[in-house]
Amino acid sequence: MPRPSWEHPGRGPEGPKPATPGLLRSLNDRVVLDLLLEHGALSRSDVWRLTGVSKPTASQSLTRLEESGHVLQSGVEESARGGRATTMYRLNPRAGFAAAIDVTATGVHVRIADLLGTVIGEHRGEGAPRPQDAIDALQTGLERAGLTGPDLSALVVALPGSYDPDADLLRFAPHLPRWLEPGLLARLEEAVGAPAYIENDVNLVAIAEQRVGAARDDQDFLLLWSDEGLGSAIVLGGRLHRGGAGGAGEIAYLLVPGIDVVRNPVREDHGGFDDLAGAAAILDLAARHGLPGDAPHDAVATAVSSGFTGFIDELAERYAYGLASAIALLDPPAVVLAGRTMDAGGTNLVDAIRRQLDEISIRSPRLVLGEVAREAVITGALLVGLERTRDGVFST
Repeated sequence: MPRPSWEHPGRGPEGPKPATPGLLRSLNDRVVLDLLLEHGALSRSDVWRLTGVSKPTASQSLTRLEESGHVLQSGVEESARGGRATTMYRLNPRAGFAAAIDVTATGVHVRIADLLGTVIGEHRGEGAPRPQDAIDALQTGLERAGLTGPDLSALVVALPGSYDPDADLLRFAPHLPRWLEPGLLARLEEAVGAPAYIENDVNLVAIAEQRVGAARDDQDFLLLWSDEGLGSAIVLGGRLHRGGAGGAGEIAYLLVPGIDVVRNPVREDHGGFDDLAGAAAILDLAARHGLPGDAPHDAVATAVSSGFTGFIDELAERYAYGLASAIALLDPPAVVLAGRTMDAGGTNLVDAIRRQLDEISIRSPRLVLGEVAREAVITGALLVGLERTRDGVFST
């Protein structure tokens, strides 16, 4: 599998590698590829200026990358001083491809992108999915993009629940019973013919918020997700904290005041915080306040537009009970509130949660609404897939 993005490209399991000429060339080439990804198109002079290497080294790097198919010539640019036109270079978008699959209890959503992140294939399938349904949906998306499974450098599958990579097993997702058998990742990779990765859906929302959303400037934050399910993600030092078996962030099982302790919560498939502030609890609360709605976000949107401040305050108090415990343990400088329910509540709900935390929490971190409101899960999954694709392509 490609190395994780946080590993140094000059290190391996055996420790630091000597700075051989081959390694130095590889590192220089990676720097050039990253610059082309950032800037779009560069000349040889641009590469020399931005990298600080010698002109011959910059020129040799571009020549190697062009010969390997990683880089293409991108026309010429006239000199502003009337000199010779300069050849421009850009990344070859077809040097690598990434795919993402968002799996929910009601369907799958497939998205495929080239090396530059341009979406070139997409497909949605409805109905309670089996692993084979996800694979079939991916094949349809690949056909639309003119690709096959082995063309992919990375496939990221977003799933509710917690994935244990050591056991190759998905847990805490009883609503997807056919995904709970051991050997899930191995079966996906064999069927697709490409490297695959499984990640918790809310973790991927946190990645999306970290890369392109509300947490762009935060190295440490907690994300609370409220939608059809209730979950959280923890980012520490800029990296996801997954826990010993992938179960970090299962905030639905948190014990909260005023709610009966759930015995054998995994078997029963619910926990205290879920019983207090999960989807069913929100709908029950809305009904008591006379609010219509078949989904939590619908009820919350109606409450905001109709001025049901009592409902918003009581819901905010429920969220604050769970958040106060998480804040006492993690002390995050920021909390991102994401998901359709939070988005429907908007600043009204955020301000109400802040008021509650001011009263019951040991401290009130900065609260912000998530910015990647639409399709946040698959957005995060594709971002991870592109990172792994680029790591693989740029290291060859």
